[in-house]
Amino acid sequence: MQRALHVKTLTIAALALALFIPVSMIRDLVSERQARRNEAVQGIALGWGQRQVLTGPYLVVPYQRTWTEVTRETVDGAVKERRVDRSESLRLRIPPEQVHWSVDLASQEKSRGIYAARLYTARIKAEGRITLPAQLGDPDGQSRYRWDAPQFVVGISDPRGVRQVAALRLGDEDIEFTPGAGDSALAGGMHGMLVQRPAAAPRTLAFAVALELSGTESIAIAPLAHDTQVAVRSDWPHPSFQGVFLPLRSETTPQGFAAQWQISRYAAQGTERLAACAKTPCASLNAQTLEVSLIEPAGLYQQLDRASKYGFLFIGLSFIAVFLLELLRRLTLHPVQYALIGMALAIFFLLLTALSEHVAFGAAYALATLACVGIITAYAVRVLKSAALGLAFGGALAALYAVLYLLLRAEDHALLGGALLLFVLLAAGMLATRNTDWYELSRLGASRE
Repeated sequence: MQRALHVKTLTIAALALALFIPVSMIRDLVSERQARRNEAVQGIALGWGQRQVLTGPYLVVPYQRTWTEVTRETVDGAVKERRVDRSESLRLRIPPEQVHWSVDLASQEKSRGIYAARLYTARIKAEGRITLPAQLGDPDGQSRYRWDAPQFVVGISDPRGVRQVAALRLGDEDIEFTPGAGDSALAGGMHGMLVQRPAAAPRTLAFAVALELSGTESIAIAPLAHDTQVAVRSDWPHPSFQGVFLPLRSETTPQGFAAQWQISRYAAQGTERLAACAKTPCASLNAQTLEVSLIEPAGLYQQLDRASKYGFLFIGLSFIAVFLLELLRRLTLHPVQYALIGMALAIFFLLLTALSEHVAFGAAYALATLACVGIITAYAVRVLKSAALGLAFGGALAALYAVLYLLLRAEDHALLGGALLLFVLLAAGMLATRNTDWYELSRLGASRE
C-alpha cells in the first residue's frame, strides 16, 4: 500500500514535468509572434523611414595635387633626366567649430495587420559656425594644388524619411541642398555646393540647417563638431537614452520628455575621425552616437515571455497544493484530474498571448485569468468535494495571478519581486506544515489505496 502512494507521487511529478512541454511550446510561440511583429515593423519602416542616424555636418573640400617626378639615369656616360607628371585627387574634411541641434519629435503609430510600429516625425534644426580653410601652401616647392568647390555635408542614414528640407543658410547665402551625401564616407545624406573656395586666409561662416525627417522608434546623432549641443523634445513619455553619450540633463513627465547633451571636442574627436576616413565607406563616423529610443516600458512580448516563465511555478505550486489537500482531507484523486488542472493552467498563457494582440494587455490578462481561474474553481469544487475548499483554492490561484501581474508591470523590480514571492510561498508552506506528521499521512493515504 505504501508502494502505491509512492507510485502515485512519482506519477504526479511526471505529469508536472510533462506539462512543462506545452508551456515551453507557448514560449516558443511568443518568440515566433515577436519575430513576426519585428518583420511587420521593418516593413512599415521601409515605407516611412527606419531608425535614423544624423552625421555631421561637416565640410568636404575636394582638391587635386599635381607634382612632377624627376628621375635621372646615366646612358653611355651621359646623364639623362626624365620627368613624369603625377597627380592625386584628395578630400579635406573639416568639422564645424560649433553646432547646436534642436530636435522636436512627434510620435505616432501605424499598423500592419495586428502589429503596430512606433513612428515619429522630427523637426530638426542645426545652427553653428564652420571655418572655410585657407589654400594649402607648397611646402616642398614642387606640388601644385587645384581646389574644387567645397561641399557642406549632412549624413542621413535613411534618406527615404526626408520630408522637407530648407535651403542651407551659410553666411549671407542661401544654398539649395542636393540629394546624396556628396562624400563617399557616408552611405546617404544631402549636400550643398558652396560658391566660396579656399582663399589666402581662412573664413568662419555661420550656418543654419532645417529639415523634417521621419523615422521609426529611435533617432541618433553622430557629433563631429568641436563643440556640440543637442536638445531633444518629444510627446512620448518613455524615452531610453542610449549610445556612448548620455544626456547632461533630462526630464520626463506623462506629457513627454526633454533632454540636453553637451559634447566637447575631446569626447567627440570629430577631427580625428574625419581624418581617418581614407576608406569608403567610413564606418568610424557613426561609431560614436547619442541616441534616444521611444520605447514601451515592459513591452508586450517581453511581458508575455516573462509570464510564461512563471508557468512552471504555477503548475508546480498547484499540484503541490492539490496533493496536500488530497492527503489532509483524505481524498482520492486520479492523475487525470491533476492533468486537467495542469492543462487549464497552461492554456492561460496561450489565451493571454492571443488576447493581448487584440486588446490592451491589462484587459487580456483579466479575461484570461477570469476564464482559467473560473473553470479551475468550478472543477476543484467537485474534485475536492467541498465548495469551501474549491473556492479557497480558486481564490488563492487568483491572488497568485494578481501578484504575477504586478511583477510583470514592475519592469525594474521584476527579479526582486519574483524572488520575494518564491520565498514567501516557501515560508508559508513550511510554516503551515511544520507540525504535520508526514509518515502518518503517508500511512493514511496508503490505507485508502
